[in-house]
Amino acid sequence: MSAIGSQAADPRTIVLVGGTSGLGRAAACQLGAAGHRLIVVGRDQRRGAGVVEEIGARAPATAPRPVFLAGDVATRAGIEAVAARIKEETDAVDTLVNNAGVMLPRRMLNDEGMEMNFAVHHLAPFTMTALLLPLLARGAGRVVNTNSEGHRAPLFGGGDVRLDFDDLQAAHGYSPYLAYSRSKLANLLFSLELHRRRPGLEVVAVHPGMVRTRLVRSMHAPGFWLLSTATRWMLSSPAKGGAPLAELATAPAIRNGAYYDRHRPTSPSPHATDGAGAARLWQTTETLRGPFPTG
Repeated sequence: MSAIGSQAADPRTIVLVGGTSGLGRAAACQLGAAGHRLIVVGRDQRRGAGVVEEIGARAPATAPRPVFLAGDVATRAGIEAVAARIKEETDAVDTLVNNAGVMLPRRMLNDEGMEMNFAVHHLAPFTMTALLLPLLARGAGRVVNTNSEGHRAPLFGGGDVRLDFDDLQAAHGYSPYLAYSRSKLANLLFSLELHRRRPGLEVVAVHPGMVRTRLVRSMHAPGFWLLSTATRWMLSSPAKGGAPLAELATAPAIRNGAYYDRHRPTSPSPHATDGAGAARLWQTTETLRGPFPTG
């Protein structure tokens, strides 16, 4: 893939969920500078207005004006509201980027009683993709899911990460690192199963690297501050972290169904390619969020 940096010959309509800070904001600005039409989703109206202003300053004069939609994708009702507003803005989406993220030192539940890591990293991409499927079918039809190398092993504690289907809500012995890692494994299994069930849809997941973001700074669990301070020099800038998202959102050719480590496809953990586990998670998710469209 080539880096984003010049005006696109064939601009896309891109929905970027989680685009008001960090690597999501950086990706939005890179995509806007290339002339793509952007619908940015985030929780904070003030930050959203700032993103629109920054994109407008960088975008070519002929580029469509970016749109910001405020909404909370942690709940089904929030996602449904955002999806309805997206459908008012456009009748076709070329690329959906599911980039919303959380990192929580304590177990927190959304209004539906779902653990927040699982809700934001897995349920939200599943539900948003399902609701926007008709628009993706009319566009280029690509889904990019932001993932993490943390799907292999938690930051502290080591060991293989596997889903515990008896405790998807992390109700027993909550560990922030394990909850995050399991939610990212669930996201990868969703990507795998979506690719299998919808072969006409392009689906990739990407680890953008360890990036200096508000998400990382918000983590105050034991040991994390010391680790992040000691390794700060190893963290990428948001602009560098946003580049893989921008490239995968627009590249003419990608390896469909692949997991990317930044700019290159690579093999995920063996548990992320477990077809039976992916199918079981899909069925469980449909029980929680309703059936995924089959047409």
